[in-house]
Amino acid sequence: MKTFNILIAIIGICFFACKSEPDTSKASPKIAEIFVKTYPVDTINESDDIQVLGIVMSESEARPSFKTGGVIKKTYVKEGDFVTKGQLLATLEMQEINAQVQQAEEGLNKALRDKNRVANLYKDSVATLEQFQNVNTAYEVAKRTADIAAFNRQYSEIKATISGKIIKQIMFSGEITGPGNPVYAILGVGKGDWIIQAGLTDRDWARVHKNDKVQISLDAYPGKKFTGYISQKSSVGGSASGTFDIEIKFSNQPDNLAAGLITNLTITSTNKEYFTIIPIEALIKSNGKTAYVFTAENGKAKQIKVNIAKLLGDKVAVASGLDGISNVITTGAMYLEDGDKISH
Repeated sequence: MKTFNILIAIIGICFFACKSEPDTSKASPKIAEIFVKTYPVDTINESDDIQVLGIVMSESEARPSFKTGGVIKKTYVKEGDFVTKGQLLATLEMQEINAQVQQAEEGLNKALRDKNRVANLYKDSVATLEQFQNVNTAYEVAKRTADIAAFNRQYSEIKATISGKIIKQIMFSGEITGPGNPVYAILGVGKGDWIIQAGLTDRDWARVHKNDKVQISLDAYPGKKFTGYISQKSSVGGSASGTFDIEIKFSNQPDNLAAGLITNLTITSTNKEYFTIIPIEALIKSNGKTAYVFTAENGKAKQIKVNIAKLLGDKVAVASGLDGISNVITTGAMYLEDGDKISH
């Protein structure tokens, strides 16, 4: 029995001795380094020509109409006809308009008689000053009414306001038209009437200036090159497209043009810009305008915010944020946090 107690005591001592020893097998693991690849930061001079599509349009357009409403008596030209400025295009039936003029003239004559009669009575002190003033006012009103009627009769015919081609006849003889309703659509087709309109992105719009040279090619004239220059820059962006329009005039143009022809434009910008270029896979957390990238610094990943200028295929032009940075992390960037240990 005594021997059994001694054995139990020895086992207990061994148990507590083993329990008090530290468990070295569960020591804190060593933080692993993340393998990454870096890419050198490059700088380019954005002097490349701007490539954009344009559409041929006429700078001169007109939609002549009658000032007064009525029945169209006659139209003198049709679609496809060429007209010159001042040429008579259409007239209204004049019975109603002539009657209005005659009515206004008769009202003016009556007002003149009333004016003269009251003036004589006023001289004889029979009419009062108020009566004399009233007939003078009535005469002036009648005179203005007659002037309006005569003016409306003058504009009961329409004449071409520009020289060009009738591209659309909207109304015809016998139809009733209202004031201001177009009867024809005229397109200027003279040599100086043609322009090219193109839409540029905001950055390209800022790069170009008036009188910048443009090389022009048209599918209608394969193999031929024409030249032009920027004549206008829009100050308002297109509400639907989000682009900014420019207008281009030909320096030498084809003899035969039509509205709607598609052109390929190469604009030589005089404005030079410098951008920092990095691979697109270096970007993380991008919203299209800003993004974050990592650079390697003292064996650790450093996160940097950058402003994106534009995309260049598999590269990105960065406007700011990489001053003094010589490299960015590409492979492995999406798994990094700021301050992570890296190897490359």
